[in-house]
Amino acid sequence: MDTFLFYLKVGINHIIDLNAYDHLLFLSSISLPYTFKRYYSLFWIVTFFTIGHTVSLFISTYNIYNPNLDVIEFLIPLTILFSAVSNLIPKMEIKKTSFSHFISLIFGLIHGFGFAGFYDQITFSDQIEFTPLIGFTIGVEIAQIIIVVFVLFFSSMFQSKRNFFTKNFTKIMSILICLLTILIFF
Repeated sequence: MDTFLFYLKVGINHIIDLNAYDHLLFLSSISLPYTFKRYYSLFWIVTFFTIGHTVSLFISTYNIYNPNLDVIEFLIPLTILFSAVSNLIPKMEIKKTSFSHFISLIFGLIHGFGFAGFYDQITFSDQIEFTPLIGFTIGVEIAQIIIVVFVLFFSSMFQSKRNFFTKNFTKIMSILICLLTILIFF
């Protein structure tokens, strides 16, 4: 149980850490357009993202497939930019839910391989143990929920008012996320 709790805390801290700005930026960019009134749509997007990164973390940890981490580190900021830019494009009337779920799954796979690189650095054994991996994964999920709820709180608060900033809150914040991503990663 101590091992599980240790890796649970590591997973939470890995995402909540302010130096983990890639996670903060990505989760913010996918959560910004939603409010508590529309949380159900966001729930499915985050769920598919979670499925993706959990699968790739397990695939990498069990050495089934290990992509080049330089490529993954290049793709992660692109997922942030794509998500933030999509917030700037007016939503089309066509149903995009299955496409959004598919993209979330793919982005989750990419981010999961990034988690795997970190996870590989923090494990203390050459053996692959299931308990630390589950603890780390659940910790990551708890932290993601905290971030998403935090962003939903601010989105709900700002989108409920009707002045220039609040009407354009999602766009302004998405532009800020794009700028930060470019400055930090490129």
